[in-house]
Amino acid sequence: MSYEKITHIRIRDGKVFVKSHSNNDTASPSEWENPFFTKILVEEGLRAVEIELLKTYEEGNFQGGSNKYTKAMKVLRYVYGDEYQKFSWNVWNEPEEQGKAREDLRKSQEFKNFLGKCLDYKFPKQKFVITKDNYGEEVYAKSCPTCTKWTRDKNKATKFSFEAEAQDHIYNTYKDVWKVKEYIEETKLMEVIN
Repeated sequence: MSYEKITHIRIRDGKVFVKSHSNNDTASPSEWENPFFTKILVEEGLRAVEIELLKTYEEGNFQGGSNKYTKAMKVLRYVYGDEYQKFSWNVWNEPEEQGKAREDLRKSQEFKNFLGKCLDYKFPKQKFVITKDNYGEEVYAKSCPTCTKWTRDKNKATKFSFEAEAQDHIYNTYKDVWKVKEYIEETKLMEVIN
């Protein structure tokens, strides 16, 4: 499946610009006006275009970047995952009649409201890190796309917004060895102690 690897999305001068490149393309990302999203912006407004952008991420046609849509995707998965199941397009071997009902539901105002709720979610200040014991010393994980690196400095560790998100970054082989802990900054810890 082909998709756009997003660098950033900007809305300016009444138009929607996307900086991206296709996952099948090795060229550098380029910025381009997306007429589909611009039309929605002009005809229906900012909220409608934000919901449609999130839906494009949810469908897998846009991936990557660090923006409100990738954050809303985490909310969709880790906060409202059970509620999302009735809307999810990722269902296999579903009878044709149920598939048609699901398609209709995905076009409904109810689905748009659900996506809007994901966009509006306020992230908790609480963060989580992955740790392991390294010969009696606790070390912290820095998650990379292809590997996990370890550091003694927990401030350099990857911080996750949700405990389940951190759990998902632990390889199956290490599920019993690596642990997820709440991240507490050293300065905050010193304030609590004093």
